[in-house]
Amino acid sequence: MGYLSQVKSNGKQYIYLTEYIGNQKYSTKKEHHVYAFGEVRMALIRMRRWRRKFSSEFPEELKSLGYNADDLKVWIETIQTGKTSNGRKFGVTIKKRAVF
Repeated sequence: MGYLSQVKSNGKQYIYLTEYIGNQKYSTKKEHHVYAFGEVRMALIRMRRWRRKFSSEFPEELKSLGYNADDLKVWIETIQTGKTSNGRKFGVTIKKRAVF
């Protein structure tokens, strides 16, 4: 199954669902981004909405890949706590919006 990964670009953190694919012919890349959740704050908001309305909101693309509500719960916890289910650090920084 997959795991969450992050990419930093232009001062923002983006969250991806990544799967390990091993050695590929003609490539040194060993993982493949399966799904892009977007910028970390919006990704967490989106995931929480999916958790509330799982049957209607959770993407069919992820369902067809075999992901379910239990996986979603783990992803949310990983982002909120900054630790994976294996206990590894997952250094995310959730910036709050300025209120005027």
